[in-house]
Amino acid sequence: MTIRNLFKLKAAVVLGGVLATLAMTSPTAFAASAPPGGAGPAVMAKAGIPAAGIKVVRINPNDQTVACGMQALPVECQIIEPTVTQQSTVYPGVVFSPGEHVSVLAGGCVQTGGHGLTWKRYVNPTPDVGLYHGTIFIPGATSGLIPVQNAIGGQYTVGINGGTLQLGYVDDGYSDNGYYAHDNGTSDQCKNVENAWIDIFIS
Repeated sequence: MTIRNLFKLKAAVVLGGVLATLAMTSPTAFAASAPPGGAGPAVMAKAGIPAAGIKVVRINPNDQTVACGMQALPVECQIIEPTVTQQSTVYPGVVFSPGEHVSVLAGGCVQTGGHGLTWKRYVNPTPDVGLYHGTIFIPGATSGLIPVQNAIGGQYTVGINGGTLQLGYVDDGYSDNGYYAHDNGTSDQCKNVENAWIDIFIS
């Protein structure tokens, strides 16, 4: 099954906030080219995250009136185009309660500014020079902000005080970052790849 066909299937089975399970595909390929809806059921299955019956809540970084963390569990908090114009951003729409379990999936690309082809992957940009990647803080579970790449594939337990999601971005200059003027990216790493997204699964 091609990635393009998988996208069409995913769109067809999203109904009433319930994601149906699709056939398995390469998680690496899907994470690099997932549709704007965030992670797909195949990737969720590979990560051990149940897709069926999970409630999906879209979080807009510029509109924090939608609360995701206070929903009945399990819930998937989708953040499309996370803020990349500053070192860290608090997302009050995603609040964790003590003892909740959190898993993370992410993908897409970011405009890092500069000259030439300047878009780079949000999760694992190349070349790896310690810059241009997303970070995440889960209260009581991660030691401050850690690379999003390091958080994918694990399950975290929220600390006894709970708290609010914090996402960050690592760069040596933020004024020209964002999601404008899409290009194929350094070494074509963002060719036909959508803007950055991160999905937070709470159970």
